[in-house]
Amino acid sequence: MNISEQPFYFRATIYLLLAGLIVSFLILAQNILIPFTIAVVFTFLLLPVSRRLEQWRIPKVLAILISIIFALACFVAMIYFFYSQVLSFVKDWPAMQEALTAKWVSFQEFISETFNVSKIEQQVWLKTKIQESAATGGVLVLGIFSATTTFLASFALIPIYIFFLTLYKDKFREFVLLITKEEKNDHALMVVKKVSVVSQKYLRGIFLDVLILSVLNSTGFLILGLPHAILFGVLAALLNVIPYIGVLIGSILPILMAFLTKDSMAYPLAVLGICFFVQFLDNNFITPYVVGSSVSINPLTATLALVGSSLIWGIPGMILCMPLTGMAKVVCDNVDSLKPYGFLIGEEVNYREQEHIQDKLVKRLLKRDKKISETK
Repeated sequence: MNISEQPFYFRATIYLLLAGLIVSFLILAQNILIPFTIAVVFTFLLLPVSRRLEQWRIPKVLAILISIIFALACFVAMIYFFYSQVLSFVKDWPAMQEALTAKWVSFQEFISETFNVSKIEQQVWLKTKIQESAATGGVLVLGIFSATTTFLASFALIPIYIFFLTLYKDKFREFVLLITKEEKNDHALMVVKKVSVVSQKYLRGIFLDVLILSVLNSTGFLILGLPHAILFGVLAALLNVIPYIGVLIGSILPILMAFLTKDSMAYPLAVLGICFFVQFLDNNFITPYVVGSSVSINPLTATLALVGSSLIWGIPGMILCMPLTGMAKVVCDNVDSLKPYGFLIGEEVNYREQEHIQDKLVKRLLKRDKKISETK
């Protein structure tokens, strides 16, 4: 008997068990799945680079290696930038520590005068809280160290995954044809192509968005004379990749720096104003133009995806949730039985427009691929 013919409670139980098994698998296999998923995302991003190199008569394997080396060079350059900025930050730490001490004394005096709590009582309370936190702090630090070590060990596999995913892309194409009915082969290839095209456009837009936000944030912080303005400007732009939470953390850090290093409260308020203004520009002008509306997820779906992915994969899940949700939406939009779900998780106003944009992008790239194959 078909499962759709079973009673509702039976079907609900089966679906809940299946969902539980999938979540359990994602958690247990995260050391394998997280690097592989990152590799899939970057494969979509690097495909145009390797394809362009192949058009220049460079052998396929060499073209893939060059594209991966280029990505690694960009990553190493970013790491070196943060390393140099953090070194500069560490050199200034003693001066900031003095400023923090002065601010803390002023804060203690404010608490004492306002709430009639003596400085000694405040110090006793603070010491008690520090001792309570120290009991779990060691476990937390050990967990972070273990997770970082595991990630770095798994990170070495990402270029290898990218290489083979790009090398065997034609094999994956044939696999799609083999698992679908012959009359649906063209539609299946169209769906795969749409996922690839929209993902590339979305990811390129995200990287360009981060670059623009880095310039805007850094410029605003430099005008205010905020110490380490470039570091905080770039960090705020990178954290913007994490929906909602990233924006909040990216704004709090420069505000705290302004509070510690400046005597007037006007500076923290000015930093807050810059963060708000840049975010306004990003939401209303930069993201719609640079990232586009080809993948538009409504805020409810974005929030659920963010919370769920953070519970399953932690910080990597929070970073990957939007690209993966966008890919899932593209699949839903182009499979008849899943179209209602694509409509549900997307922006209602732009739903038809998104479909038109996707079709236009895919048709243009299919024509380009046909010309390339004819040339070969």
